[in-house]
Amino acid sequence: MGNAMTEKTGIFYHPLFSQKSSLTVGRRLADFPQALEPLLKHRRIVLYLCQPATDELILRVHTRALIQEVERDPL
Repeated sequence: MGNAMTEKTGIFYHPLFSQKSSLTVGRRLADFPQALEPLLKHRRIVLYLCQPATDELILRVHTRALIQEVERDPL
């Protein structure tokens, strides 16, 4: 286990996360990433702006069934 004083917490965000979707419970992320500004003042908190992932990478962490469900979401 690493040293808690040097470990970082990453927040992964993409603007599509803020759009209306049942997967994000409406517009609950509408004020992101601006709402994170106070947290981002801490050196241990890092905001990562997500780039599109390849299908291969997505399949490493999600099931095909979940991907199909997301694809059916009308966003």
